[in-house]
Amino acid sequence: MAVSIHTSDFPVDVDLTALTVMELVTPPLDGMILPGVTRDSVLTLARNHASGVKRLQGLPDAIKISERPINMAEIIQSSKEGRLVELFGTGTAAVVTPVERIGYDGGDVVIPTGEDGMGPVSKPLWTELVGIQTGAIKSDWNYVVAK
Repeated sequence: MAVSIHTSDFPVDVDLTALTVMELVTPPLDGMILPGVTRDSVLTLARNHASGVKRLQGLPDAIKISERPINMAEIIQSSKEGRLVELFGTGTAAVVTPVERIGYDGGDVVIPTGEDGMGPVSKPLWTELVGIQTGAIKSDWNYVVAK
């Protein structure tokens, strides 16, 4: 699971009206979350983008990647404050799958999604990862076998 939340991690003297930081949050590997290849690939792509190693078209420039606990209270609060950008899961078969809503405590937490169901973080990550997997995007992660 990954959650994208707008945050502000800037000193007080910076003009926040021009800056928006997106935080990509995923729970740490603590026994509940499996150390999957797809999860690791998505986090590596996001970290490479954030550090400037390889920028991904469409992915927000100001993004912070966090592996930390996240709970429903934080998701609900971020949703109420309009800071919840999207929520998606990763996996071998699912690759990157958006979540549209979460049924919780007798109600639904509606998660923002784009026209195609994906959001501003999941879509560029999915596009890059699938491009690498299919060989459409050259990468050190794939090798083309002679046809």
